[in-house]
Amino acid sequence: MESEARYAWVGAMLIALFLALAVALYWLSGASDKLPSTRYTVYFQKQSLEGLQIGSEVRMRGIHVGRVADYRILPDTTRGVRVLLEVDARIPLLEGAQAVVNRKLVTGIAGVDLSNTNAGAAPLTRLLPGEPYPVITEGVPEITRMTGVLEDLGNRGGETLARINTLLSDNNQRALASTLANTRNLTGQLAASAPALQATLEESRRAAERLEQVGATADAAITAAGQRIDTLAARSVDTLNSVRGVLDDASATLNQTRADIGQLSLNLRLATDLTSQDLQATTKVLRDGAGSLQHTARALGEPERILFGPQPDSLGPGEER
Repeated sequence: MESEARYAWVGAMLIALFLALAVALYWLSGASDKLPSTRYTVYFQKQSLEGLQIGSEVRMRGIHVGRVADYRILPDTTRGVRVLLEVDARIPLLEGAQAVVNRKLVTGIAGVDLSNTNAGAAPLTRLLPGEPYPVITEGVPEITRMTGVLEDLGNRGGETLARINTLLSDNNQRALASTLANTRNLTGQLAASAPALQATLEESRRAAERLEQVGATADAAITAAGQRIDTLAARSVDTLNSVRGVLDDASATLNQTRADIGQLSLNLRLATDLTSQDLQATTKVLRDGAGSLQHTARALGEPERILFGPQPDSLGPGEER
């Protein structure tokens, strides 16, 4: 009985082991991955695809987000190799996204790294003419950039060494030795003429002191002249103010005189008009008086008419013969 129980326990352990192995194989084969994915196309033209194969992982910021589904070497060399990627549908790939091939230095296994270059771009869903899936642009891997920088540094280092070799050529060394000899001779001549130079410097210092004194005197003279000019300007301002006051008074007097002349002219016009009216009235009175005198004279010239009345045959007012 004890041996049968032991056999049953061993059999159960073997069954559990086989089940765990099946689950592991199922998980490793990717059959358990039921998450939706999106396909993208990448055309690699400038990068080496060594170590890249179907099933290679696709990463974004170091996280596994998909796999290489297929690839095809195109006969058109300008388009290079077309690689089909399956990426988790939850990954936000945007317009302008780039893909680069990176490989591990130890194993040599390559993978595809994705990155978004435009943070505010629209999602990458646009299909190009003749393309079944959206196209991701090929990027430049960091190692390629470093290689370019190193090549540039190497070229500049070579140019620098060539220039140093040119600088240290025999002709330049001879010219440098000649320059040093001339410098030594010039230094000796300067040492010999040092006393004369010192005397010249002393005279220059004295001249500078004299110039400083002259400058101080000139400064004082300029200051005094400025004060005098300020005083004269103040007096001129006072004089101008006085003249302005006189001119203002004269202008006021002229305005008053103009007003008085205008009033006098108005009074004269009124007096002239009144005198003319009086003369006209007097002339009318004189004319009426003359008429009355004439009528009276005419009446006095016919006394009979006044005494005895009109003749019988005389016409009355308004009558005609």
